[in-house]
Amino acid sequence: MSDTTFLSAQQLSHAVEKVVASRGFEALDQKAAGFRAAFAMQHGLANSDLLETSLAGLDASLSAPKVLVESAQSLIYDARGQPALIQLEEAFVHALKAGIPEIRIHKTACGAFAVPAITHYLAKHAGEEGANIQNVCVYFNNLEGGMRRFDLASQGQLLGLLQPRERDLAWNEVRITIGPAPSDCKTVAGTADIEAYRSRCEENGIGIRTTLWNRIQELAAG
Repeated sequence: MSDTTFLSAQQLSHAVEKVVASRGFEALDQKAAGFRAAFAMQHGLANSDLLETSLAGLDASLSAPKVLVESAQSLIYDARGQPALIQLEEAFVHALKAGIPEIRIHKTACGAFAVPAITHYLAKHAGEEGANIQNVCVYFNNLEGGMRRFDLASQGQLLGLLQPRERDLAWNEVRITIGPAPSDCKTVAGTADIEAYRSRCEENGIGIRTTLWNRIQELAAG
């Protein structure tokens, strides 16, 4: 048996939705998790380890992220340990509407899944009259502890994955900035690289560790 199973985005999304449903989450969180998992895996933002860690960390008993501090320049939230596979979008919307340029979400995990959450919102609301949307940077840590920044255009287009030269992010934190992107970063993957990865996944399927896929199917069926 192969160590890797290849799936369509729809297959992966649907299975993750079922797993999240089995954990007691409502339909909105189920849909969010399914979309974020498939999007992140399809664009090289997540791998089997990150998805497994995120699914294992979900806790339906935790409420939505709580605002700790709000000022004209920054919003700080406590996610209470909930992985970024669900929620977070509300914090971004609040910052947009209030014209606040920075959001810090403490005590979260698997922050790469915040990228599809923001992408989805930007693409959905692109061109709306009165939408106060600019370019967005999402800062997160990968499982190896490396800090990354993903840049998004105002309509949700993926601009690139970068490595900041200075570290100012806690290990369990996600930071989102709204406005011009700083230049003090090293490019890890550009737009062409990300699109090439997505195209390969579209053609060949999204690769997931077979043992994880089997476990996801078991949980989804239960």
